[in-house]
Amino acid sequence: MLNKSPLNRIILLVATAIMMLVLATGAFAKEPESFKEALALAKAQNKMLVIDFYTDW
Repeated sequence: MLNKSPLNRIILLVATAIMMLVLATGAFAKEPESFKEALALAKAQNKMLVIDFYTDW
């Protein structure tokens, strides 16, 4: 269990802020914008392409 000292709370706060900044800047790979791009990426990486959709009829 985490110690509730002020230093641990500051470290946790700073780590959370850094994670949020990394996610907000788009540092991770972007998703393909079209089916053709997704298919080409899946073929290049030798992976299956999963298409997920739904409806609320």
